Amino acid sequence: MPEFVVIGIGNILMSDDGVGVHAARYLEGKLPEGVTLLEGAVYGMDLLPYLEGRDKAIFIDAIDAGDEPGAVFRFSPREVRSSRETAPVSLHDLGLYELIAAAGLLDQCPEDIIVIAVQVKSMEVGMELSREVRGSLPHVHRLVMEELGG
Repeated sequence: MPEFVVIGIGNILMSDDGVGVHAARYLEGKLPEGVTLLEGAVYGMDLLPYLEGRDKAIFIDAIDAGDEPGAVFRFSPREVRSSRETAPVSLHDLGLYELIAAAGLLDQCPEDIIVIAVQVKSMEVGMELSREVRGSLPHVHRLVMEELGG
């Protein structure tokens, strides 16, 4: 049976920046048995052990791509390499991509990595998501389920 991990990352003290953590909480009890679900918050390299031995990792994160608040994007780190100079990939770009690169160097990187990112509206101090970003959580759930084959 494949080993999957879903990791929500972000800073929950900065409103929409915490969408990954809020999404992980939204997904609790909604994923197939055997899928590891983590609130990765802003832990960065501390997440390395959770990638080791996994067939697939799905990261949920915030993005500022200049789109409508709550817009949801799905991409792989490989797809972004060629466009990184022109398109913002994540509000945690360095931490997430350094984590993936370190996992690869340590031969702990899953073969299949997907990022599901939500366009932010607000980065103000606060623990609540904007209405638009909160409204994207069911769409994030559907994309995660598609990635898990369900």
